[in-house]
Amino acid sequence: FATLWATKETGFTSADVARYLDARAPAVTDRATEVMDLLLNYDAATIDDVGDRLIELSTGNFADDYADLVGGGNLEKALREASASSRGQILDGPDVYFRDPDEAVSIVTVTQTAQSESNPTGITTEYVFRIILLRTGGEWKADDVKILSTNEG
Repeated sequence: FATLWATKETGFTSADVARYLDARAPAVTDRATEVMDLLLNYDAATIDDVGDRLIELSTGNFADDYADLVGGGNLEKALREASASSRGQILDGPDVYFRDPDEAVSIVTVTQTAQSESNPTGITTEYVFRIILLRTGGEWKADDVKILSTNEG
């Protein structure tokens, strides 16, 4: 956006900027949806694959935080011991906003049911997430994922 704005004298209009960003929105939406799907849907048997894919789709803060969380196999071990699983879905969004041509913010409302051997009916929680995505190497990657609100139902 800043680049387009700075080159305004060359004939770019606000409509040009809007078209430029609108053309990138579907890729950001797809990536935010994939990240949320991976965060919401897993079980003890798939957590390794989920983690590997999340690391591929992330950069910076989120990659480091997720690697710290699952590092050493502790999360996988705990999930296996508890026979834990999670299923979720997107209720609203992802809504995408751009900070600049290579940085987007996505807001997503989801529901997640987490189950375990000790709680087979599970606990269902609704969350609102903010995902910051950066365009790196030609693709969008999650840089930061934050829970903005929680409502346990």
